[in-house]
Amino acid sequence: MPVTATPTTLRLRLHFVSAHAGGVIFSESKLSNPVISEKFLLKFAPEHLGAVGRFRLFECESFAHDKVFRRGIATTADHLQKFAVLADIANELSTQLDLDREELDRSGYSPATYSNRYAAVLECCINELYSSLDGVRDVIYATFQGVRGVQKKSTEKTFRYATDNNYGPEFPKELADILKSANDDWFYRLRRYRTEFTHGSLGSCHQNAEDGKISYSHQGLGTQSKALVIDDIVSYINEVYTRCLELQTEIFEFFYDHLTLKPTQTLCGFYKGRAYMREVSPERPLTFHSGICRSTHYELECPMKDKCGAYANALGRI
Repeated sequence: MPVTATPTTLRLRLHFVSAHAGGVIFSESKLSNPVISEKFLLKFAPEHLGAVGRFRLFECESFAHDKVFRRGIATTADHLQKFAVLADIANELSTQLDLDREELDRSGYSPATYSNRYAAVLECCINELYSSLDGVRDVIYATFQGVRGVQKKSTEKTFRYATDNNYGPEFPKELADILKSANDDWFYRLRRYRTEFTHGSLGSCHQNAEDGKISYSHQGLGTQSKALVIDDIVSYINEVYTRCLELQTEIFEFFYDHLTLKPTQTLCGFYKGRAYMREVSPERPLTFHSGICRSTHYELECPMKDKCGAYANALGRI
């Protein structure tokens, strides 16, 4: 469930972007040390993964040793996670923006220290979203290399070629339509911002004292006489974040359905210092009850055994 947004809060779907770093604890209390806890720390929670996370669980038969393919998947997921970390930092910094205004009112001058920090982090957020699309480009290249128009040097070309109908007939129409829709709608603006943020100067932010909204301005993205002004930069970042997730979901769901994925043994969770494993196949829907428990032989039984379909599946095969 998305976190409810206030005018100065970057809304994150943390269950998606941080799923690789955390786990679901089956307890009402927080654990200071989950590895030695009496509670079970569940690491296999596919309902809380997005399409990229689910796809990443499995090895693709045709590309098991393809470094570009594997790196592309990791790039997509890892840059989304970086975005989440940066957005948390931005949310914290947003609470300090009024300090610049107080300094201005008190001294008649302010170097806008906190506003500059906030602007720098927001620009990095934009760059991380674009970098996650670099990973999508690499996965597409590894999968369809040799097809006319498929390349890995330019993310911009990956999208524009769909609009220009430059891909060969072997390239799936479903993917071309996804890329074209993004390119015609929101990608070009994201790319333009990312280029300036990477190679240009720092923009500036201003918080409206009445409604709390934060505007962003950048001279390099405007004209000679007028800077670019985004009236509500937080809403824009939330929007482009959502668009990136939607595109990556559609593309990786396509790969999940059309590529041959191999069953895998994965970590299910931790209990009293021991790792519990299960074997899963790329089925639909992939849920907590999917797969076969590979830890039924443990002397210390899994505390989730009576609630777990994988445990029941394993007993049915004994």
